[in-house]
Amino acid sequence: SRHELSVERARETILRTAEWRRGSGSLEARLKLLAEPDMRFCDFPFGAEVLKYFPQCEGGAAVDKRGIPYAIRCLGIADASSLFGKLSEENLLQCQIYLAEWRLIQLEAHALRSGQLAGMTIVQDMFSPEGILAMWRKHGSKSGVMHKVAGMMDQHYPGVMETVLLVNAPWAMHAIVQIVKPLLPERIVKKLQLVPAAQTQARLLDLIDAQSLPQFLGGEGEDADFVANRAAMTAGDVGGTELTIAAGKKDERGIWLNQGDIAAYGCNVGAGMDIMFSCRFETEEGGEMHVEQLHAPARIQQEDSGASFVAPKRGRLVLLFDNSYSWVNSKTVRYELSQLAGEDSAALGACEQ
Repeated sequence: SRHELSVERARETILRTAEWRRGSGSLEARLKLLAEPDMRFCDFPFGAEVLKYFPQCEGGAAVDKRGIPYAIRCLGIADASSLFGKLSEENLLQCQIYLAEWRLIQLEAHALRSGQLAGMTIVQDMFSPEGILAMWRKHGSKSGVMHKVAGMMDQHYPGVMETVLLVNAPWAMHAIVQIVKPLLPERIVKKLQLVPAAQTQARLLDLIDAQSLPQFLGGEGEDADFVANRAAMTAGDVGGTELTIAAGKKDERGIWLNQGDIAAYGCNVGAGMDIMFSCRFETEEGGEMHVEQLHAPARIQQEDSGASFVAPKRGRLVLLFDNSYSWVNSKTVRYELSQLAGEDSAALGACEQ
């Protein structure tokens, strides 16, 4: 479908990839990996340095229910500044080429065993002790290499990644994804799935047996067999702000946004209760208040997957929690209302030029 069934266009793409492989070092990487099948990520060029600042796991104990290795990448605890202080973009791309070739070889072996073509599952762990927005503001300008790697994977390894799960994702991830999406190829964007912390365990156990999933992701495997320096999440790490709404009452929280600012919001309710939730954007023109309803009032009970909003003009984004229908029970809500200023997005875009 990528080439609209055009043989000529498909042929041109294959020839471009063949030419790229001759000059990129990917052929040499493949030959070395075939000659040394026990090579691990730490044995790849610059792999040990990458692991030091970007904890991750490729294969080994990490195998899904199909018998295919999957990847765990702890993006939320990565130290991009130190990584780029030690390695150049060229070094990182060379490491990534070895990784892409290694993944391709694993998928070829699966195809020979099963007779089926498949792609790999990439688990991006977004848990960040310092908060995902703080981490993004600190390291977001280093994302140029991410753009290059995504382009390389899309052009020359299009079937290797099947799904990219952004797990333990706080609601603020919706704002970050809004900024990142325009920088990524469309096919990569379609593979992204945001999975909130409350849904992470169930989603991963659909794909991976418990013994092949580390405890910090809800499995039974020893963390040290996957990513040794990833501390297990605690109940207090779920993120957001707690708010109690008394019986028969309502409360709201809001933030001011300037034109182009991106906000992310979401909420859930504890103890199996529900709350009437809505969201609106308020602006004022000529002394008159204008209200745009973004989330119509609805009773929510479990995790709300969250959403993002780009302010078309200056105004106030408001979350309303309405418990006026309950005469007896107060409700405990955990919510998040996060903001990325328009200049954050503009600064990132400038770095990509």
